Amino acid sequence: MTPTVEERGTRGLFALVTDSGHRDSTIVEQLTDNTVAELTAAGVVGTTPVVLCLPNEVRWVAAYLALARIGAVSVPLNAGSAINEIAQVLEDSGARLALVPAAMAAGLADRFPDRLFWPDGVATGARMSPGPNLPDEVMTIAYTSGTTGRPKGVLQTRRAVTLGGRNIADRLSLNSGDVVLTALPLAHSYATNVLNATVWSGATAVVLPRFDETHLVATARRCGATVLAGVPTMYRRLLDQPNVSLPRLRCVVSAGQSAGADLATQWERSTGTAFVEGWGMTELAGFAALAAPDLPGRHGTVGTAVSGVRVQVDTGAPFGDARTGELCVAGPLVTPGHLNAARPIADGAWLRTGDLGSIGADGLVRILGRAKDVVLSGGFSIYPAEVERVLARHPDVEDVAVAGLPDPVRGEITCAWIVPRAGARLTVARIVEFCRPHLATYKMPRQIVVLPELPLSATGKLLRRDLPTPPAAGAPA
Repeated sequence: MTPTVEERGTRGLFALVTDSGHRDSTIVEQLTDNTVAELTAAGVVGTTPVVLCLPNEVRWVAAYLALARIGAVSVPLNAGSAINEIAQVLEDSGARLALVPAAMAAGLADRFPDRLFWPDGVATGARMSPGPNLPDEVMTIAYTSGTTGRPKGVLQTRRAVTLGGRNIADRLSLNSGDVVLTALPLAHSYATNVLNATVWSGATAVVLPRFDETHLVATARRCGATVLAGVPTMYRRLLDQPNVSLPRLRCVVSAGQSAGADLATQWERSTGTAFVEGWGMTELAGFAALAAPDLPGRHGTVGTAVSGVRVQVDTGAPFGDARTGELCVAGPLVTPGHLNAARPIADGAWLRTGDLGSIGADGLVRILGRAKDVVLSGGFSIYPAEVERVLARHPDVEDVAVAGLPDPVRGEITCAWIVPRAGARLTVARIVEFCRPHLATYKMPRQIVVLPELPLSATGKLLRRDLPTPPAAGAPA
C-alpha cells in the first residue's frame, strides 16, 4: 500500500527552513507531535474541518502535517485574507476551529462566538464545539480565488494529495539531498503540492514569508537550494538582479500562468539551470502536466501528462483550428466535487478545465490561455498569452497583460496594459512597429495603458478582472 504524505512527513525524513531558523527532521517530527496533541485536546478528530490561515512559518507546516495525521481536513486560507473572506469560509465549511493571525482573532471571535480561534496558531486550551464531519477520503478543502464570484470549496482526497506530491517528486527526481525553496503562500494549492513533494522525497523545504528578490537569492545561496518553485513574474524579477548565480541550483519550476519559451530560454542562458513549466488547477490536487528538466522540446510547453492523469483536447470548442480546443482531464487527481454543491463530479469523468491548448504527437501540452480570455475581434480569435509573449520581449517593457475591450465595429479590440522600465516612453505606434514582424495585423494592440504595476494575486498570478478600464478607446493601429 502506498504511504500517504503525512506518513512520509513524520518518519524522520523531512527538514524545514524558515526565516526563524532551521529545523531538522527530529524537530519537525516533535513539533508535529505537539500540534497533534493540542488539536486533539481541542476536540479535533478525523474528518473535522479546521481553517489554517497562518503565514509561511513552521506553525503552518506543523499544523498541516498534524491535521493530516489525525485524519482531519485542512482548510487553507491565505494569511492576507480579509476578515470577511475568512468569515465566508467559516460559514461555508462549518469549521469550528481556525488558526488565524492574532490581529484577527478577537474580531472573528466576536462575530462567531460559537467558534474557537487560535491567535497565530497558538493553542488556547479551550475545546471547540462539535462541527460537521466530512467524508473520510477528504484531506483538504481548497477554496478557489473567487474570480467568478463567491469562492467555492474544492474537495481534495488523500489519494489525490499523495499522488500529486509524488508526481512532482518523481518528475523532478527529488531526493533527500535536495533543498527546495519557495516564497509562494503555502495556502495556495501550487505551494502545498510543492511542500507535499518535498515531504514525499525526504528533501529539505525552505519556505520564505514572501517574495523578495534579494532575500531569495541570499537565502538560496546560504541554504544551497537545488530547486526553486515560483511563477513567471518572480523569475523575470530575478533575472533583473545583477547576479543570480546559485551554484547548487539545478532547476526551477514555473506555474500559475504561462511563462513562454522566451523566458525559459533567457533563464537557462543566464543561469545555466533548467527551467520547467507545470500546469494544474485547484480542482486537481497536483499538476496535470509537468516537464522534466531533461525533456527535449519542453520550452513553451508544460511537458507531458503526469502519472495517473489523462489529458485530451475537446476540439469542439469554438476557438482556433481543429488541433486546438479546451483541455479536459480525468484521473484520481480530479476532485470529487465542490463542498455543498448539488451535484458531485462522477468518478472517472472528464473535467473541463477552461484552458485552451493543444497536445502534440510527442505528448507535449501547450497552453494558449483561458477560454474566457480569448479576444474575438472581427471574426478572429486572439489569444492574449501569445501577444503578451511578444510584448514581453520589448526592451522597454517590464511586465505586460493583454485583454479585450468592447468595440462597436470589431466586437473587441486588443488592449495592452504595460509596466514600463525606468525612463521608457511607450506609444501605440512604437508597440505596433515592434510587434509587426511577430504578429498578424488583427492581433496588434489597438490601445495601451501604462501602469506602475499589474494587479497580481498573492502568488503573483495576473488578475485580469482587476485591470483598470481605459478612459477611452485609442486610435486604430
